[in-house]
Amino acid sequence: MSPTITDLRRVPLLSDLEDSDLEWLIAHGQYQEFLTGATVVEQGTPANRMVIMLEGTLEFRFNNNTEALHIEPGNITGVLPFSRMTRFAGMGVALSPIRVLFIYKEEFMPMLGAIPALAPRLVGLLTDRVRNFSQQEIRQEKLASLGKLSAGLAHEMNNPASAARRASAQLGEAYADLEIRSARVGELIGLVGLQKLLSYLDSLQPRPLGAIGRSDLENELGAWLENHGATKAWEWAATWADAGVTVDWLVGLHPIKEELNNPQAMPHILDWLEATLRTRALVRVVEDSTERIARLVGAIKSYSYMDQIPRQTLDVREGLENTLAIFGYRLRQGIRVVRDYREIPRIEAHGSELNQVWTNLIDNALDAMGEEGTLHIRTASENSIVLVEIGDSGPGIPAEIQDRIFDPFFTTKEVGKGTGLGLDMVRQIVQRHQGSIRVESRPGDTRFQIRLPIR
Repeated sequence: MSPTITDLRRVPLLSDLEDSDLEWLIAHGQYQEFLTGATVVEQGTPANRMVIMLEGTLEFRFNNNTEALHIEPGNITGVLPFSRMTRFAGMGVALSPIRVLFIYKEEFMPMLGAIPALAPRLVGLLTDRVRNFSQQEIRQEKLASLGKLSAGLAHEMNNPASAARRASAQLGEAYADLEIRSARVGELIGLVGLQKLLSYLDSLQPRPLGAIGRSDLENELGAWLENHGATKAWEWAATWADAGVTVDWLVGLHPIKEELNNPQAMPHILDWLEATLRTRALVRVVEDSTERIARLVGAIKSYSYMDQIPRQTLDVREGLENTLAIFGYRLRQGIRVVRDYREIPRIEAHGSELNQVWTNLIDNALDAMGEEGTLHIRTASENSIVLVEIGDSGPGIPAEIQDRIFDPFFTTKEVGKGTGLGLDMVRQIVQRHQGSIRVESRPGDTRFQIRLPIR
């Protein structure tokens, strides 16, 4: 059944055209019918025709069939006049019996000449399509960034959470040992002696040691403990070295023992000391781990500006630090961070948007460097302008493409690893803040410079 003028008038974009205009489309178009399940358009084939949907539903499937777009009757799809599309990005499948009218590319210019009213309408349709597609891609870019950050945060929080869980599980056993050993020592040296031991214990001062110094200290402690009847001398040495115990400090226990006139007390004093130091070490692990989790939660709240007004006066350096905290799991993998924070004034800005800028630029820098390199972050003040520079020691951006990296959909990453919208989003955010962004790059030194007005 050939298309009729009535069929075309059901298409909103064509509904008010003259009968002669619709007759031209019918005469110069190619009418086709497809059964349910038939392939109407093959993915990757040349985009050589406009598709006017007369009846039925067409489904375009993208990204290995993980995404789909439904085209209902009355819509116009496919390639449009003035479009730069060269190949179909998806596969078109008939979800029901469909009737379509194809207008091939070679008829576009004659069509616009014969039906002048179509040109602005098709340009408007093309503009709407580009805008909707861009918005969808930007949402996907944001979701991809969120996915990366979520995975990083899960990894970052897992370590302190696991450490706290292990330490809290061991605390019960350690505290039970401490109670038993405290009672035993108390029987031998009395309450006064126990108070003196606790007072002496407070004199411990942990000090930083290199790997060689720590190893030497553990050997000295192990030998001393073994000579003085400690039951697990070499197992205890590592914990005691962490607590700041030295052989000189252990020698200082002798006056206490001699004052108490109980030569059998030393092994029990050492047992009590081990249980005390082990319990305190586990408590410190729980404190440090929960403090780390609390700092991460605080960084996330600050990063997202949760419970705060969108636009405010803020310190750019705080946003940079919160972003670095989010990337902590990647910065420990051979990446050195160099901070060059000069004194800068606070600026009026949308904090959450600026954090998207820092996130995209730091993420790109880390991707460029791979497993090893230097991330350089600098802030400075230039009259009424704040400068933020984010640099990396990666391979650099080739000079011939540097003027294209901010273009929408342009990417140097492998297929499936980048949408080409990250830097476009960065540029848009910076421009909304009435700022500017530029890049300087050569092998081993790439720097993105963002300049933002104070107000």
